[in-house]
Amino acid sequence: MAKRMKSIVRFILTAFVIFSAALVLYSVTLYRGNYPDYSTYNAGEYGIKAIYLLTKEMGYSPKRFHYPAKFISNETLIVAYRPDILIFNKDEEQLNMKQWLLKGNTLILVPERETVEALWIFDMISEMKKWHEVINVGNITVTWYGVGEGRVCVIDQEDYFLNVNLRDSDAGIAFIGALEQTGIRDVYFNEYYHNIQKPAPGVWELIGTTGQLVVIQLVLSLILVAVKGWKPFGRDNRENYWSKRPENEVLIALSNLYARMRSYPLVLANYYGYFRHKYGRFLTVTGPLQYRAVQTLSACERYIEGGSRNRKLLINLMRDLYKIEEEIRKGMKKIWN
Repeated sequence: MAKRMKSIVRFILTAFVIFSAALVLYSVTLYRGNYPDYSTYNAGEYGIKAIYLLTKEMGYSPKRFHYPAKFISNETLIVAYRPDILIFNKDEEQLNMKQWLLKGNTLILVPERETVEALWIFDMISEMKKWHEVINVGNITVTWYGVGEGRVCVIDQEDYFLNVNLRDSDAGIAFIGALEQTGIRDVYFNEYYHNIQKPAPGVWELIGTTGQLVVIQLVLSLILVAVKGWKPFGRDNRENYWSKRPENEVLIALSNLYARMRSYPLVLANYYGYFRHKYGRFLTVTGPLQYRAVQTLSACERYIEGGSRNRKLLINLMRDLYKIEEEIRKGMKKIWN
């Protein structure tokens, strides 16, 4: 029975790996070969991949956005380069974009000269404008508008942003200057307005970084179970009965796995989280042992946040936490006895 279960688990894991590989391949090749004009994917004359790469070179974090405006999160920066008027002017898109701007967010718009008067957003600016500022960069005009709590930055001379013209124009300087004025590092280039669309963010994107880390840890745990078998970690094969395992057995197993991967911050993070959870109330009481514990935990936080790979320091911190835990346990035994 155990062998059959192991075979089933291995089959599921294999299917999962194949599915993941296919998903990655699909996402990489989704739009390959038919990139529309004015897209950051397009490396040809009429694309704007060069401005996308320039954004990254200047220290920003450029990303591509493929969803309707209702999925735009707050405190992000959206760049709309020559948006398709039929998509941009949809009633639902107008409503969601307007609400997003009024919450205090920022849109950088590089419109098409021929269709600029038909874009709904200029009617909104005329009705709700609180202030405006005009900045000239060479032959590029950058105009800022305050709309509610948000901002709209309109940049003209759209042809100068094309790959074929960027090097010989002031468009790059004007654009980076606009990014500096926003003070936002994550820059989302809107590809939804170029008909490179997805109806909604996928589950992987929705769960965020924290959720992704949890999923990765679960997958690692499943792989470890498949490799080690269905017995508890460290159990003697000759045993024919179940016995109670140490309370932090899974913690130790994951820590050993991370150590083999040289993921030292994750090793310490596991024990740090366990210690915080178990002795959180104890740490709220003042005393010399509590002071040592708080100091050691602060050193652990610096190690984890700094992404250190110093193995000697890791061992020292783990040893200090273990000693403090032993002293806490001895103190508790005296109280109960």
